[in-house]
Amino acid sequence: MKITFRDFHAGFVKGINYLLAFLLAVIVIIVFSNVLSRYLLNASLAWSDEISRMMFIWLVFLGAIIAYVNNEHLGLDIFIKIFPKKTTQVFILIADIVVFFSLTIVFKGGIDMTVDSFESGWVSSAVPIQYGYIYLVVPISAALMLIECLLKFINDIKIAVSLAKGGA
Repeated sequence: MKITFRDFHAGFVKGINYLLAFLLAVIVIIVFSNVLSRYLLNASLAWSDEISRMMFIWLVFLGAIIAYVNNEHLGLDIFIKIFPKKTTQVFILIADIVVFFSLTIVFKGGIDMTVDSFESGWVSSAVPIQYGYIYLVVPISAALMLIECLLKFINDIKIAVSLAKGGA
């Protein structure tokens, strides 16, 4: 059986969705357990706040990948609605370039932040986890969104060429 890039991409997105569902379920279980512990045993689980916060950070950044893949991030679609298709496609290409450079800055900043955290040995107060592992999600998510950005840019160039040739 031959696996195409499209199949790989769809499987990868599905895997991230499953990971997001797992993280959310574990966060709910941890927070609910802490609430039960606090009200029934009059004792809070000291580690639950930090672990749920750390997992939430990963959830947000991985969720940003899915939102980008599905074109669900906020955008100004007023330009797309009022201009002709050829002009709209130019705006889309400019937006792709701006997103690429923005993600490059986030990627570089994420690497710097992660390396600094590992080098400093900064550890969470309630659980012995280095913050470098938490910050690692920033360059990972930025890199995956950069790949997706390049794929979108290539597709948008194909659409622009088609429109320039008189296609629909």
